[in-house]
Amino acid sequence: MRKLLRALATGGATMALVLTAAGCGGGTVGEANGGNGKKPGDTTTGAITVDTAQGTVSLDKPATKVVTLEWTYAEELVALGLAPVGNADNKGYGTWITAEGAALPAQVTDVGSRNEPSLEKIKALQPDLIVIDNDRSKANLKQLQAIAPVLSFTYTTKPQLATMKKNFTELAKAVGKADEAAEVNARIDAKAADLKGRLDKAGKGGLKYALAQGFTANGAASIRMLTDDAIAPQVLGLAGLKNGWKGQSDTWGMTTVGVEGLTQVEKDATFLYVAADNDNPFTGDLAGNAVWKGLPFVTNGKALPLDPGTWLFGGPLSAQHILDETGKALKV
Repeated sequence: MRKLLRALATGGATMALVLTAAGCGGGTVGEANGGNGKKPGDTTTGAITVDTAQGTVSLDKPATKVVTLEWTYAEELVALGLAPVGNADNKGYGTWITAEGAALPAQVTDVGSRNEPSLEKIKALQPDLIVIDNDRSKANLKQLQAIAPVLSFTYTTKPQLATMKKNFTELAKAVGKADEAAEVNARIDAKAADLKGRLDKAGKGGLKYALAQGFTANGAASIRMLTDDAIAPQVLGLAGLKNGWKGQSDTWGMTTVGVEGLTQVEKDATFLYVAADNDNPFTGDLAGNAVWKGLPFVTNGKALPLDPGTWLFGGPLSAQHILDETGKALKV
């Protein structure tokens, strides 16, 4: 993952697409798949129409054997109580998505990297649905569609939080779990309301913050600041928190800066950050940096780490984890 983050620092918005995204495509699940695909808890029966970035996809029945080529959608399936039969980069998923209840079962087959998944491994699993990122997987879309119907979603459509909830709902329809998706989505709002109440009680209501993801690129600290266009600040906004970063946003809602750029963080903001244990520029390279040491949030002891497994570009479980970790960091 550190290599991924370094690539992001040099590849701009195009490489940033590697961070997260969704799935997509067309096709129909027919009788050749065998069985009715129903399991206890399924809330959808009969023909299903799913809205995707590639247009509508029709399924004859809920899918039960799903391959995910993006972590966000693996997370969403797990949130629905239906683990994928195959997923791209299980190790990376386990490292970077540590939200409660998001772990992949051990029997999930790793089908390779998210950029170059193994078509042979995917085909061997005989899936009845494949979920992909609309941008990153266009190159092999037709090959994937030859294996099974494909759902494609675009993560970065504004507003990102509403887009995530919509994509999650559409995926849930495809696997017969629409009611469950509504319940999971509602938990985000409930958890945000709970955090807001605790912040208000502690006299921290409306607290101003800045949210960052830090890593090392080409031997120097590279910092991605999250603007209000990104999903994570939109989640924190539900709890009444105010973003103190107003930098120019890329497609993903991020501004990439060096340490000097952090001087633009509003002076009364608390600095929340995510960084890997083995690549943390805030406690490593920047610890002795004069600019860093002079920043108001550093001198005031308000540079606060979140769990390194707080995935800032994920699904509903990651959204809840962002709220949980922020509450812990702010001691409420």
